Amino acid sequence: MVYRRISDDLKERALWLLEAGYITEEVCDLLGVSRRSLFRWKANQEDYNSVKPPYNPLQGRPRILNADQTHDLLTMLQEAPEMYLDEIQDWIAVTQDTGISRTAIHTLIHDSDLTYKILRCAASERDEDARREFMEMVRKTFIASMIVTADESSKDERTIFRKRGRAPRG
Repeated sequence: MVYRRISDDLKERALWLLEAGYITEEVCDLLGVSRRSLFRWKANQEDYNSVKPPYNPLQGRPRILNADQTHDLLTMLQEAPEMYLDEIQDWIAVTQDTGISRTAIHTLIHDSDLTYKILRCAASERDEDARREFMEMVRKTFIASMIVTADESSKDERTIFRKRGRAPRG
């Protein structure tokens, strides 16, 4: 028989017909249900006082990382938001002793409302005290013939810092 949803009152009526003395085959033909369904409903009625079993909260695949491991991962991402998925995967393998795919890591991070945003790099020259200290050291240590200037147009930003990192959504 093809799967179809059968209402609870029809299931209860089928059990009532069995108790009233009808033969199992007659009930099956009359209501268009299988023998197996009748026996399952009868077992449910005896076990749970209902024709359908109670809801099972344990459905679906169990999570790879538990709540503590997920908290550790999110804490680590707050400290180092620039990590790539393969680096996160290696970190989980070493610290949590768990193998997890990059897709699962991405899903976990996405479900935690973290997005991949452009990071902001704070220039070291912006610290006026450190800059003043450096300039004073240059004045005391070097003479003009020792200083060479270079054009920064060929400098590659990717070698100094990572451009993107993880941050809360919004």
